[in-house]
Amino acid sequence: MRRTLAVLSFAACVGAGLWAQQGITPEGASTAEGKKGIPVTMTECEGKDNCATWTFLGAQGNGQWPSGEMANLTVERYDADSVVIRRADSTGASAGLTAVYTGTRTGDRVGGKVTSSWPGHWDSKTEYWYATVEKSPQGLPSVMRFCGPAHCGTLTWGAGRYDAVYDNERGRAPYSTYKVELFTPEAILINRTDEGVGTAVLTGRISPEGNSILDGRMTFTSLDGNSGTFPYRLTWGSALSAAGGSPTVEPRPQRTVVVEPVVCYPWFFTVVCD
Repeated sequence: MRRTLAVLSFAACVGAGLWAQQGITPEGASTAEGKKGIPVTMTECEGKDNCATWTFLGAQGNGQWPSGEMANLTVERYDADSVVIRRADSTGASAGLTAVYTGTRTGDRVGGKVTSSWPGHWDSKTEYWYATVEKSPQGLPSVMRFCGPAHCGTLTWGAGRYDAVYDNERGRAPYSTYKVELFTPEAILINRTDEGVGTAVLTGRISPEGNSILDGRMTFTSLDGNSGTFPYRLTWGSALSAAGGSPTVEPRPQRTVVVEPVVCYPWFFTVVCD
């Protein structure tokens, strides 16, 4: 039990620290809500036929409209109760426009009021806005390769998680699932569940090439409370081709088997061996 609590405390501390690195203060929200709160991609609309694609990486993002306008976005708050996002247009006909989006969220829907100002056009204007958060996060690889101390496997995205099929267990239904809590260049946090075996917390950071995890560490806790921390590798994209799709993994230690000599001797009309 003590080991299990230690791993849970470790996961909570990692989550809180990574959230702080993003420069966001989710007031009134729990650490778990904060980690999961930042969307990766959302479709945002104001008025009729005025929709844009907003893409975030951590607290920073950009918005792009079909007409060519582009804006820098900063998430100041995104928790269970409220949302605050700042916008500053840098390209297109609306360059110079700034706005503050406030509102609330319900599931994958966000909405409220936006107050904007645009020098030479208006000082303050308030409208309504709404957005839908993408269910399949943009930016997450559809397929990744995992290698740990015991085995390598292929992780495939679907239904909001990765399902793993390991090389030495092909043909068997996936029993490991990986849920991404944080996936930024600075840090990643992934929760793994092995059905009937235990759970693990994976940490690390994305490589400068954007196709693998550096400093990967996995803290695994079995159902009986035993735990340990091990290195792991996670690759995707061009790194799969470079590695031939099958990263190497340290072999398991082999058990030594001692074979004693067999002694045979005659016994009446037959031979008996010990």
